[in-house]
Amino acid sequence: MDATATTLAASAGAIIADEHGDVLMVKPLYTAYWNLPGGHVEGGEDPSAACAREIRAELGLDVTVGDLLVVAWVDSGGPMPRVCYIFDGGEVDAAQRRALTRSEDGDVCYRFAPPERIDASMVSPFVKPMWEAALTARTEKRLVCLEVEV
Repeated sequence: MDATATTLAASAGAIIADEHGDVLMVKPLYTAYWNLPGGHVEGGEDPSAACAREIRAELGLDVTVGDLLVVAWVDSGGPMPRVCYIFDGGEVDAAQRRALTRSEDGDVCYRFAPPERIDASMVSPFVKPMWEAALTARTEKRLVCLEVEV
């Protein structure tokens, strides 16, 4: 059997809640969809470090990246598959919430939303199952692995 290397992209994000249990969501201005805060994992970077770096860049928020909640293999029909890591980003207090800023580039807005009000019209079709898995994993304190295809 011939082995062939597969090139894939990786991203890392976090579920971050406020004191009311509402979940932090970000929306890049170039897309219609909301997402978890986080972003691309650079070559040689570990996913938790990428998650913290991206959240700092997007929102000016320093988070302690906690437990890994979800590992997802995502084939969204793009040029290459993606592995997504979702971590527990903990809870922000009122002062941290007030201190949130827009991204360094000014191209990301944010909001907090109750998890039960995050519907399919707000998030990309391949992201919705990852959100649901991350919320379940956080509540049940376990790791969820899934494969997502669009």
